[in-house]
Amino acid sequence: MVGAPRFWAQPGHSQACSHAVHCTGLLTFSPRRFPWTSARVHPDRTQPYQLQSLAANSSKNCLCKSSLCGCLLPRTRSVSAASTWRSHRVFASWGQDIEWTNVKVSSNGSAAKQLNKLVIDVGSLAEGYKTAGQFMQIKVGDSKPGFFAIASAPDSNNQGLVEVLIKDGPPDSTASLLCNISSGAEVSVSPVMGKGFRMERAPTTEHPTCLLFATGSGISPIKALIESNELQGRQEVRLYYGTRNSDATAYSDLDESWKSVGVDTVHVYSDEDKGYVQDVFSQNGLDFDPSKTCAVMVGHKEMCEAVTKILESKGVSKEHILLNF
Repeated sequence: MVGAPRFWAQPGHSQACSHAVHCTGLLTFSPRRFPWTSARVHPDRTQPYQLQSLAANSSKNCLCKSSLCGCLLPRTRSVSAASTWRSHRVFASWGQDIEWTNVKVSSNGSAAKQLNKLVIDVGSLAEGYKTAGQFMQIKVGDSKPGFFAIASAPDSNNQGLVEVLIKDGPPDSTASLLCNISSGAEVSVSPVMGKGFRMERAPTTEHPTCLLFATGSGISPIKALIESNELQGRQEVRLYYGTRNSDATAYSDLDESWKSVGVDTVHVYSDEDKGYVQDVFSQNGLDFDPSKTCAVMVGHKEMCEAVTKILESKGVSKEHILLNF
């Protein structure tokens, strides 16, 4: 099979997925967001990948509404793919083979309700982590790999440690296995992937105001960005962080330390019936100069689309609205 890679969709799943566009009954990744889709599929591949949520049997827990969440799970049913899987190599959707590396979990602890913070010792693979917003694929044994944004900042002195935030899923899902894994246990990881947040498109001198938007586990790459010092020197940095309630809010203990480096956090709890991130932002957050403002966002498709529309209506250029995919 050659040409653009193809993807199957679970019934009803394509409506929720923010990564893909419809194409003759199948799903094909948007070249704008996933430029690797122009690559040829490896000739050994005889079956397309399958889009499958970590919570495929529970739409309530489906993670695919986040901009990068682990819902894209490659399927390796062909004979050739199955054999390469055993040797810890699978063919990715963009036609390149992925080298899986067995590494160990350094720590695993609760970050919030149904959210766990894992620190994984990926060794020399950490050298590929250059920009906040990048991600890795992770699997446990033969579980289907998930894509997880890195929550720790790029750091050449971190001795190979990376942090990821995992939202729990159904029993036996990759997310559930990771949330329940013990320190010292082994997982398999891919190299670091993605280009991350392209902050060079919005230089500090030209865009002294930076607005950050995150929902749920989408706070992971935003945390990495804040702690990477990429935002230092900007006159105003404001984070709108949407969760269900305070118990479901990861990293709330970092509010004060983030404030000390110039980041003001606006928590938006949906349980309080005050609306969602886009609602609070449209009501109370429009006091900025659009010509000097950039935005970074990660989270639910609806939030990203609504906030983008608000920003563009105010005059913020689309090229200065940054995503991590």
